[in-house]
Amino acid sequence: MIGDHAGAERSGFTGSPSILIDGRDPFAEPGTVPSLACRVYPTATGRAGVPGFDQLRQALQEAAGTAAWPTGHLR
Repeated sequence: MIGDHAGAERSGFTGSPSILIDGRDPFAEPGTVPSLACRVYPTATGRAGVPGFDQLRQALQEAAGTAAWPTGHLR
């Protein structure tokens, strides 16, 4: 749990919600300053409080090193 600004700096935390896959933030944006803040994600329909489903699926596929899965099916 990140409880203060020092903790955010130590861990590279850039806001909530953050999604980590194997300890890595697949949605990290270079140059973002660590902070205790709300986070927004760029999506196909504009900025949102969470990544889009397709963005999340792609991040999981890349982390797993797998070929594209059919739309609508998670393994």
